[in-house]
Amino acid sequence: MGENPQEILGEGVTQKLSNNQYEKRKQAGQEIEDKVKHALARSGGGITQVKAILDCLKRHYIEHSDADHRKGGLIGLASAAIGLEKEIDKLLASLVIPILELFKDENARVRYYACEALYNTSKVANEAMLGYFNEIFDGLCHLYADPDSSVLEGVPNLDRVMKDIVSQNPHKLKVRVDEFIPLLAKKMAFRSPRIRQLVLTWIVLLLKTPEVPMLRHIPRYLEGLFNMLSDQCRDVGKDAYMCLDELLKAVKESRHSVAKQIVSETAGILVKCCHSQDKRSRLLAL
Repeated sequence: MGENPQEILGEGVTQKLSNNQYEKRKQAGQEIEDKVKHALARSGGGITQVKAILDCLKRHYIEHSDADHRKGGLIGLASAAIGLEKEIDKLLASLVIPILELFKDENARVRYYACEALYNTSKVANEAMLGYFNEIFDGLCHLYADPDSSVLEGVPNLDRVMKDIVSQNPHKLKVRVDEFIPLLAKKMAFRSPRIRQLVLTWIVLLLKTPEVPMLRHIPRYLEGLFNMLSDQCRDVGKDAYMCLDELLKAVKESRHSVAKQIVSETAGILVKCCHSQDKRSRLLAL
């Protein structure tokens, strides 16, 4: 199959996919979805043809300098994800990685469409998305700090679907802990209330997910939780208190040897927090 996008997608699709009108791009997306379904329905070579479609969308649309092309590319990838259905895990990297790259696009509408595209992809891929948990968590943090109101309205939907997937498939969660915990600690240092609240809700959820050894890494994020107690945003302080309460419950419910090790490793942090200028931090540390 040639490199020409008209040969891969069809002339009508290429014209509509880069159109500045949403309805035209949406029509092109529907045609891409149909192409993917038809390719998979034929015996032999279906996945190869779909891979060519995804590669074409990435090269000629996602990486294009024109924002309308990038919007069209995102609609195309999401449409292909819907068309792939149960076969999506075979080509998930070709969908997720290009979409995540546009979370940091200079154009607010592109960022919004990127969020929407990953949401639609997640609805189809379900637990297969957990293989990209670290990257998606990083992307969520980035979007929660976005200055654009439409992006901020859209990102909670993606956050919810990812939390649902984790809750329903905890045994399939693949967190690269050595990368995730430093990432978590880094995000906790951000002053944005939205990022902090996002981080706190994820800590609470992951504490209830045995597959993620959050207790083992308490010393790396405990001080950050105490620091959030004195946040100027009351909701952040409230959520941090609830998070610490969940953490304490988890420690109490752990094996005696684990709890003993946690106490030993966090004693210095707690002593430091006892000297905090924030009264609530001092009391809770005690």
